[in-house]
Amino acid sequence: MNIRLYKPHSIILQNFIEYFYILTKEADEEAITYLTFPNIYSMVSINHNAFIRTTGNKVTVEFKGDSILESRLAVRYLQPLLIEYAGAANEISICFKPLALNAFLDHPVNYYAKSENILDVFIPFDDFLETMKAIMLLPQDEEKIAAMESYWISKLRGVSHPFLYQALNDMLLPNNKEMTIAAIARKHRITQKTLIKHFEQHIGKKPSDFRKIVRFRNAMKQKSLESREYDLTDITYISHYFDQSHMIKDFKALTGFTPKDFFKKLSSTHDGKINWIFPGEG
Repeated sequence: MNIRLYKPHSIILQNFIEYFYILTKEADEEAITYLTFPNIYSMVSINHNAFIRTTGNKVTVEFKGDSILESRLAVRYLQPLLIEYAGAANEISICFKPLALNAFLDHPVNYYAKSENILDVFIPFDDFLETMKAIMLLPQDEEKIAAMESYWISKLRGVSHPFLYQALNDMLLPNNKEMTIAAIARKHRITQKTLIKHFEQHIGKKPSDFRKIVRFRNAMKQKSLESREYDLTDITYISHYFDQSHMIKDFKALTGFTPKDFFKKLSSTHDGKINWIFPGEG
């Protein structure tokens, strides 16, 4: 399996898209299975010549040929996903920053993320499948990324919201990370119920779940900083957990592992942007 990660070249798209990655796998390679974990982004994955099956939190990407194209949106999951690739694979995934996907869509994100499956079929525009299929057939990765950027720029409509961008900053900026959900709601002169409703509509998660993932991802980032030797006690407080029991509880909920076991098994690549666990390793 080969993964190549690309930052958007477009200055405009850099405000909305964190990165693209292209995943390929040859037919004669062994099946690959990995665990991926909740994040604060909205992920759109396009798979060419593949059929996708979801069973609970397991996702199987099975090579089928015949120019089949699958497009899925991952925004709501709060537990680890077990991803399996059987046969050849050709995938492009797009990582949209929090709230950013709304800037391209006719409806809020939650309109597209309401099925019973953990991954939602995602066909947001009339020309989407046809255009994605043409992009996937381009011979060079750089051509695919350039065409993908051009397409998303053509769909950009912008988004404004009376308080969500500020509420996100309240959760993401280092100096504000200890603000409670109630305090954030009061700051923006809304009720907690209203804050929760708008988070679910436009981000696909409750603010409490979003904050839990922010802490988890920050802990993972701190642990991966090679220049610093942080132990779990340091990470507990740097990542704004109340104590180690709090961190252990959240890690078990989001990953299925204690922090110690999680970091022991974790494989991080591409400057910590890709963080997976391969079952049976570690």
